[in-house]
Amino acid sequence: MKKIKSYIAVFLIILISLGSLVTFDACSNEKVETGKDGAKKVYWTCTMHPQVISDKPGTCPICQMELVKKVEKVADYKTDTSMQNMLNLSSGKLALAGVEVVKVIRQNESQSIKTFSYLDFIEGSREVISARVSGRIEKLFVRNTGDYISKGSPVFEIYSPTLVEAQNDLLIALNNGETNYSLTNNSNNNNYINQNKILESSRKKLELMGFTQKQIADLENNRQIQYTTTYYAPVSGVVIEKNIQNGMYVNEGAKLFEVGDLSKLWNISDIFEKDLTNIKVGTKVKVELKSFPGETFDGTVTMIYPVVNTQTRTVQVRSEIVNKGNKLKPQMYGETTFNLSNINGLFIPEAAVLQTGKRNIVWIKTPDEMYEGREIQLGSKFNGMYQVTSGLNEGDEIVSKGAYLIDSESQLQTGTSTGHQHGQSESGTSKQNDMNMDMK
Repeated sequence: MKKIKSYIAVFLIILISLGSLVTFDACSNEKVETGKDGAKKVYWTCTMHPQVISDKPGTCPICQMELVKKVEKVADYKTDTSMQNMLNLSSGKLALAGVEVVKVIRQNESQSIKTFSYLDFIEGSREVISARVSGRIEKLFVRNTGDYISKGSPVFEIYSPTLVEAQNDLLIALNNGETNYSLTNNSNNNNYINQNKILESSRKKLELMGFTQKQIADLENNRQIQYTTTYYAPVSGVVIEKNIQNGMYVNEGAKLFEVGDLSKLWNISDIFEKDLTNIKVGTKVKVELKSFPGETFDGTVTMIYPVVNTQTRTVQVRSEIVNKGNKLKPQMYGETTFNLSNINGLFIPEAAVLQTGKRNIVWIKTPDEMYEGREIQLGSKFNGMYQVTSGLNEGDEIVSKGAYLIDSESQLQTGTSTGHQHGQSESGTSKQNDMNMDMK
């Protein structure tokens, strides 16, 4: 009998011990376990709108879906503020979300920017050959657009009464000057000095009409007027435009040819203003053209234009390219690669960053196997990697894959957001918070 009583006493002690570990939810008549961490909090929330929280069953005031019951420990958040941003995830949830973790490392990264571009003439490399006098074109030495002409080579012959008259004036001045000098045999004679000025004026007049120094010297030596005058090219280049034919009468000032020097060309690229930080005068570029697949042309940035395009938010960047063999043509389209300097710093994968527009958030794995959302500051982007300027230390472990799902889980568990608005605007969030307050 005493044994039976002792067994009953032990059994009662066990029941009392188990009772301390089990409570019942009065609202739902469902049991809620209580461990050594204390009681658990019961609430109802919407799976689509986790910011909606209620202390009783019901429907979501936003989407009218049935609220889902949630049970969580009464955490130490009230007493330990260091745990407020922490998230504890089971291995099952981590596997389901496909979470991957990487270490923050310090490394060198070289940035390259690719953009479309086009080739153009260098300003100052184009020369217009115009008619210095009115007259008739007697002979053309340059017959086709695209022909290359060298400086000093003959371009055309022209008959002009104005040129004939100017040559005659020079010969008269020349003869008068010699006559005055021989009569007085004195270079200080006023008549000789005045005649010499007239002679120089006549030479300058012919020079302005297109005569070369050699042509003027030949005229003075031969004393023979040339009724047709050959005009020689003032520059070297390719004939871009040709506006005359044999036998055509031209007026003074008419545009006859346009010649361009294609030995060097400008390459014009449009760069987004956010990428201008690392582009400077002297930056090396490589240009690829559809006309020459597999071939690249080297260039150097010579100017960054001072004006931003208000429509595209881009700035034109000009580089200069040597046109070897005159293969390149103005207005060719291609792709330009800007090779920027190496930068040493902390880098993390692009996928690890949750960008809210105002803040940049990453999830860090803590030594006690929890996850913490942290705001960081970003620098430039290099080949799918972000440079971190503040907020992380070398060796920190961050979530590189699945950060978006961890952020969603955080919102489900806490009813708050790290700032990453899952497809909703700030105004929408404000309205939903108002509804949540009304429901409470």
